[in-house]
Amino acid sequence: MEIVAHTEDVLGTRVEIKLPSAASSFFPLCFSELRRIENSFSRFLPNSELSALNKHLGVWQDASAEMMQLVSRAEEFNVLTEGYFDIALKERLDALGYDGAYSFRQKKEAGHEQQGQTNNSPAIQLDMANKRILLNKEIDFGGLGKGYAADKVGCLLEDNGVSHYYINAGGDINAKRDKDYEPWTILLEHPDDSERAIGKIELDNLAIAGSAPNRRRWGAGGQLHHLLNAKTKMPAQGVKAIFVTAKTGIEADAYATAVFTAGFEEGISLSQKLPVEILFISGKDEMYQSRGFKAEMFD
Repeated sequence: MEIVAHTEDVLGTRVEIKLPSAASSFFPLCFSELRRIENSFSRFLPNSELSALNKHLGVWQDASAEMMQLVSRAEEFNVLTEGYFDIALKERLDALGYDGAYSFRQKKEAGHEQQGQTNNSPAIQLDMANKRILLNKEIDFGGLGKGYAADKVGCLLEDNGVSHYYINAGGDINAKRDKDYEPWTILLEHPDDSERAIGKIELDNLAIAGSAPNRRRWGAGGQLHHLLNAKTKMPAQGVKAIFVTAKTGIEADAYATAVFTAGFEEGISLSQKLPVEILFISGKDEMYQSRGFKAEMFD
């Protein structure tokens, strides 16, 4: 049966969706949903709901049910990853140069606390009953947003009777296989050469996410990138890439971010406490592959 693909630029990346030809009429619906998510939750869009919340620190604000659920899930990931997953790093990312203008220029005031923020206050407080949120730090969904978006599109397709799909949101992939089709084969990008692959893996009702700084490095010697260790507030060092498989895209995305930024040895230890399988590559080209990460590695 024929598979067709459609690609658009959304979520700050290139998104590709593949569907059976009989389901191709759903492409507009899928990309409309992706644009809705971007318009609501992107920190790079000044009129998004997220940007509106970030403008008013230190006060309780009304929030949509979806916003409350997404922040609540992020807080759960923070606990499960022992603090390595943290959505309250936007100020630090901006200061290092990963800002709304993509300036990639480190600010002189990097590290200063934002006005209205106190060291003793939790970054995020949620009032789920009344759908209110209090932020003491600006937040950013970059560590889970694309995985979440891939999940939402997958649910949208299944609600419309489509049971075979592939959604690739800039490397965060959610794929489901119908029994009448072959599994989706995913190439694992080489961390030193984006034109090569180090292996391949088949996805069948699984999600995969990768984290690597190789495409977004800046500063002297390329030491700066957007994957910050939440404990040190500095770009993670000593690792090249990670690939994580999980049941959902949001889990794969968040856990890939957390494990990568924890560092090679600490990240391996952390991953063994999480519902994931991983392939992890250190800065010295050491490789760790968990038993359940069923990839075929190339020579």
